[in-house]
Amino acid sequence: MRELAALEEKGTAWATWFRRYLLALYHLSEKGTGKVSDEEQRKALLLFDSILGYAELEEPPPEKSESGRGRPKATKGRNLLVRLREHKAAVLAFAFNEAVPFTNNQAERDLRPAKTKQKVAGAFRTFEGASIYARIFGFISTARKHQHSVFNELKNALDGNTFLNQACTS
Repeated sequence: MRELAALEEKGTAWATWFRRYLLALYHLSEKGTGKVSDEEQRKALLLFDSILGYAELEEPPPEKSESGRGRPKATKGRNLLVRLREHKAAVLAFAFNEAVPFTNNQAERDLRPAKTKQKVAGAFRTFEGASIYARIFGFISTARKHQHSVFNELKNALDGNTFLNQACTS
């Protein structure tokens, strides 16, 4: 959505249409909590292809370099267009599968503490230290997502019984 918004600001019509298309699918999928009907899925796939077909006409093809060597340089819009075509199933997964969220905001929020620690410390001293850090913060993040008390769950984990063990056995 960020890349589409940036292209929209530059006046790219196909980006406007594609962003509206994704938002319409978002609303059809009950704001990302459900999945669209089979008929709507069929229509969505056709519309996806037609918008990107129009985009092919609007986006200039990659330019050859003056020396004729190396890969031709493509615009940001062309690169996004190629990625959308290659990852069509992943782009539309939120509308076709109710378990897939519309955005990756939660995943980005989960990574932020590790990236901040990495920036402050420069790097982890050992791979084992990084692995332990990731495991602890993964546990904390999962406890929060399940709306459990982080303190109580850490205490239970040290006692050997966690909500994760309880979920696996039930």
